[in-house]
Amino acid sequence: MTCKLQYTIRAIMALAGALLLVACEEQGRSPYQGGLFFGQGSYLMRFSLQDGGLSVEGHLGDTEILEVSPFGNDHLLISESASVNRLRVPRISWFDIDTGETADLYAGVAARFVPETATIVYDNGTELFAVPQIDNSDNQLILAHGQNLLGDMLVVQGGIVLFEMGRGDELEIHAWNAIDNSMTRLEGLETACRLDGAVWIAALDRLACKPPGAPAAETAYSLANLEGSQQEPLGLPAGRNFRALVYVPGQDALVLQETEKSRLGSRDQYSVWVYNVVTKELTRIADNIFLGAAVAYGEY
Repeated sequence: MTCKLQYTIRAIMALAGALLLVACEEQGRSPYQGGLFFGQGSYLMRFSLQDGGLSVEGHLGDTEILEVSPFGNDHLLISESASVNRLRVPRISWFDIDTGETADLYAGVAARFVPETATIVYDNGTELFAVPQIDNSDNQLILAHGQNLLGDMLVVQGGIVLFEMGRGDELEIHAWNAIDNSMTRLEGLETACRLDGAVWIAALDRLACKPPGAPAAETAYSLANLEGSQQEPLGLPAGRNFRALVYVPGQDALVLQETEKSRLGSRDQYSVWVYNVVTKELTRIADNIFLGAAVAYGEY
């Protein structure tokens, strides 16, 4: 090998190393704070929005974590598939962020916490219940439905919980008000949005969502009011497959998971981004991270 060729190879390697260092430094300068709690098998993980770092927050035993959602300031609600007497059963539990303590709550498939009324709303597969977090309170039946007909749930503003019902393309969106116990079908919103991958943007008083019918990978996010009468593009780059995960109000931050087809194999590639809904700036936080379908934000 000639000296000139050796020098060229070293120069290329040095340039590649410098580019990698710059990329790492830029990724480490994220202006966003806090992190996302998500499930990875039986482990509760935390993903840093500042530098993309991962940490293990807890191990929940012989179970698979399906969804993570907020439960006050220092707890999380966990939807999981647990192993009980060699059978897989759906279960809702809580997790204490400060101590790592966990405990079972209900036999259920999904749960959300309504902060305005301190109420847990959970679904057991055929019935939707509200449980006020007050001593000696009773479960309130909100709705009985067919087996696994209730899909995505989303807490929005003023104690309102949105939930989707049905199968295939025949989906209904209903709103339950935890304050006055009223129920409303949102037929206008049904034509504008699906709740799968939808996130409430408090600063804009709008739902970030994708339209029903078309595959998620082929459609862009829009902003809609709860009546579905006002819609406008969210402003994300076209032609990319984003899924909204959570909105962080104090930072105007909409956290997104992007899915890309791998060029080298059949597995999809995942990356995490933050979209500032005020400045419209899109910031890449990390690559090769899959956060799942439901996460919870936490300060630290």
